[in-house]
Amino acid sequence: RVHTPSMAPGSMRGLQLVTLAGLLAGSCEALSRVGPLDALTSGLGSMARLRYGAAVSERLSTLAQPEPVPTLTLYEFEGCPFCRRVREVVTYLDLACDIVPCGRGSRHRSEVVSRGGKSQFPYLVDTASGGMELYESADIINYLLERYGNGSPLPSEDFFSPLSMATAFLPTLLRAGRGGQVSGEAVAAAPEQKLVLYNYENNQFCRLVREVLCELDLPYTMRSAGKGTRRHEAMAVATGGSTRCPHLLDPNTGASISDSAAIVDYLCDTYSQRPA
Repeated sequence: RVHTPSMAPGSMRGLQLVTLAGLLAGSCEALSRVGPLDALTSGLGSMARLRYGAAVSERLSTLAQPEPVPTLTLYEFEGCPFCRRVREVVTYLDLACDIVPCGRGSRHRSEVVSRGGKSQFPYLVDTASGGMELYESADIINYLLERYGNGSPLPSEDFFSPLSMATAFLPTLLRAGRGGQVSGEAVAAAPEQKLVLYNYENNQFCRLVREVLCELDLPYTMRSAGKGTRRHEAMAVATGGSTRCPHLLDPNTGASISDSAAIVDYLCDTYSQRPA
């Protein structure tokens, strides 16, 4: 079932700011490697959202954590502030979910139109809850808290305040819209198996990897591993001992990489038509 409330005026204004950030980024046709300016601007973006997307709710940190196949699929793109707020709550709830990137020019945008009737993001599908499908970041956040939060409150009392909403735009602006548009160098088809990214939202280096995954239009499974995660043991087994984020696993090639610059280099070399 699809829940599709009408978009609020504030959301419309926010989307206009996202569009502006995309224009600041230019055409984004060429992929770029990680440099000092990238680490700086991403770090400033993390400081703007310092309270969010880094730690797991105390209501969840002591519970047992199996490592099931994700039942959540999130259609989103890295440069979208509303998507960012949902990903912050995914980290807060220590969830794993399949990410389907939907930047401008993505081959995946038509899937959302087919499922829900409009090209609007984020869009959540939960196969474990009777096929629940949701537009609107606030509705998705409230649903995730109710369904998976074990009584967890919002990440902060003012999470839906105008100030909190406004600061969600700062990483997008600081990164000049990176992760908002598919690169002309992206390969035409996704690999056979989804990549796996151990990640937490407010990590400045994880952001650099997610941007490139979006620009290459690569679906992946995102496994949250913020402070207080219950996933460290399973992560160490999967990665050969690493519990550092970001960490990328590629079942298509057997690659296992834990440095953001090395991950970006690998993605550009492996999944672009012309290495950057």
